[in-house]
Amino acid sequence: MPPLNRFALSCLLPIALIGCQVTSSVNKEPIEPEKVPCWLQTPVTADRIGFIGTAAPLSATQYGSLLASRQRALASLINHYGLPQIDLELSKVTHSASNVTLNNGQKVYFSEPYITPDTLYSYASTSELTSVAQCQTMQCNFSKCEPSWLCQKNQSSVIGVSYYTALAHQQIPMSAQNAKTLAGYLNQAQVNVKEQLRESYRTDEQSEAKYAINLSRQGDVSAQQVEQPLLMTSSCSYGSTLFVNYQASAQERALSNPINWRVKQEFEGKSVVLGNFGEDGTIAPDNLLSSAIKYAIRDALVELAKIKGIEISSQSTLVQNNGRYFLNHTHYTVQQTVSGQLLDIQIDYKDGLPNIYVWLLEGN
Repeated sequence: MPPLNRFALSCLLPIALIGCQVTSSVNKEPIEPEKVPCWLQTPVTADRIGFIGTAAPLSATQYGSLLASRQRALASLINHYGLPQIDLELSKVTHSASNVTLNNGQKVYFSEPYITPDTLYSYASTSELTSVAQCQTMQCNFSKCEPSWLCQKNQSSVIGVSYYTALAHQQIPMSAQNAKTLAGYLNQAQVNVKEQLRESYRTDEQSEAKYAINLSRQGDVSAQQVEQPLLMTSSCSYGSTLFVNYQASAQERALSNPINWRVKQEFEGKSVVLGNFGEDGTIAPDNLLSSAIKYAIRDALVELAKIKGIEISSQSTLVQNNGRYFLNHTHYTVQQTVSGQLLDIQIDYKDGLPNIYVWLLEGN
């Protein structure tokens, strides 16, 4: 080997070995889970009722985002307590003062804003925040019922769902809007549905049997409008989808003992029914998880309506022609007003598409 080549090789080998040694000795530190202010995921606790306001982090006016988020948080507080003169109260909000005094003498305190790349959050409460505790971001786990409100429902709660919206700061308000839609179905729904069931059985000369069944449904399930403000109590995330627990009042009325609703058909003399959407590969027209949940609830409401009353007409045909052919054609007509309580929800994914199961308890 020429001397120059020997020199080059002798220089390269130590460098290569040193590089390997350095690489192998580096220990990667574990990534810390993201932490956020605890009030962002649990605005209502045992000793505090709070409200979240959101805005885009950038504004055309100075402090515009901070003012907008604080005013929206205050507006939610005022609506919850049914206080008058909302416009006058909102005009008192400034960027510099961390509290305002309402006309009734009540003080409302604001948190320091929490800012992400796409949203500015503010928190308003009648109790002063003495410290800002940090909590790990909460992920929804339906198989383990974590957090517990995903499975343990009470009489006055409903889940609002919102996918990551084009305007990210609208995700929480959109979840509230969707919660009101679901609450309308659960409070009282008018079911007007017709179903047709076709069954056929045929044997030919080769004694080959063929059986077919087809079920089709036409009609509508309409819900009443919910005007009462809902209270956001806690939330969790499922990928890019936000799940929020809302209550019609601040008082918890949860069942004392956890119950596995998935094996129940009756509770305290009332029917427990299962509703589904997506099991056959069907997707919601807007491809949103919140819509899929709504359709699953509508499916369960139809089952509740069937329990209350159903009209059935049926006709059968038997034909003998080189084999036997049996056709049974049944019409079901359902016209009932029903209500239900959402007990449990399960979300699975099959081939990338959501499959929703909901369990409803028959209402009064």
